[in-house]
Amino acid sequence: MTGAFRVSRGELQSLASSALKAVGVPEPDADAAAAILVTADLQGIDTHGTSRLAAYVTRVRDGVFNAKPDIVVESQSPAVAVIDGDRGLGPVVGSRALDLAVRLAAQNGVAYVGCRNSQHLGALAPYALRATRHGMVCFLGTNAFPSMAPWGGREVKVGNNPLGVGAPRRDAPAFILDIAMSVAARGKIRKAGAKGERIPDGWALDAEGNPTTDPAKALDGYVLPIGGHKGYGLALAVDILAGVLSGGAVSTEVQSLFKQKDKPQQVSFFFLAIDPAKTIGLDTYFERMETLCGLIKDTEPSSVGDPVLLPGEIEARELEIRSRDGIPMEAELLDSIRSLARGEAPSSVPKA
Repeated sequence: MTGAFRVSRGELQSLASSALKAVGVPEPDADAAAAILVTADLQGIDTHGTSRLAAYVTRVRDGVFNAKPDIVVESQSPAVAVIDGDRGLGPVVGSRALDLAVRLAAQNGVAYVGCRNSQHLGALAPYALRATRHGMVCFLGTNAFPSMAPWGGREVKVGNNPLGVGAPRRDAPAFILDIAMSVAARGKIRKAGAKGERIPDGWALDAEGNPTTDPAKALDGYVLPIGGHKGYGLALAVDILAGVLSGGAVSTEVQSLFKQKDKPQQVSFFFLAIDPAKTIGLDTYFERMETLCGLIKDTEPSSVGDPVLLPGEIEARELEIRSRDGIPMEAELLDSIRSLARGEAPSSVPKA
């Protein structure tokens, strides 16, 4: 993202939190949600950062998202818990769920926390990074409004359900993987459309099942899974871990952040935390981790000057640069966030 302005982390955190407090979100929850969105911006995941604020605020204003949810841990054993999010904002419910998973894993070595009845979770990378800062290896995922067809089908019934993995390193950026199951996320298609750009071949099909490079037709059609049937299968696996195991909504039961304006999304997600201190001990874990990363980094690059990268290195570099120099942001988005922070209604919200 080029950006006409650079905004400091502190200023953007304050603006985002103020925007949520303005529509009735309690300060601790507003701060927690803002932290997730701003971290995504810091990591360079601009499509899933504070650019989502207008949609969140609109849904809270409409009464579809619950500003003050009664988040309940409905069942819990030593290493497993299921949470009902009471239609609360995804980053609010997700932050509490991750904290619980970390606590249970620290006590028991491993923990699964499933969440149902929530909303758009946002990018997975900020949660994965947070887990690694607590010393945890973390697997996480969320289901989403359907945007893909089952492999071999022509009806949109499969969410572009992302999967994330985080693993801490001792003196290097954490391993952070955050991947959707499509060749390209709908957020990237939406961003291309807003900029008046075409999308590459192979990203999506239109509503009639024909290849398209038109972002509008792609958003009305469906995105294509990574690896064909493999991406389709992984998307269903995430739905099992997130929706089925939590007793939440799955497949076409999940609603859109943008389209079904009168319905809560019913998003489900999960966090699986593993404490390496209770598997092989921290010293051995970090030694093995550096052996693995060293073997990969020591690979001769296919292009001179382009070293082999590990998942998370690009995001870590962006986080360092943006924490120091500010987050690049276009004037229109920054103006929108500032108006939301003043309690004004969003001037526009994406429709797809």
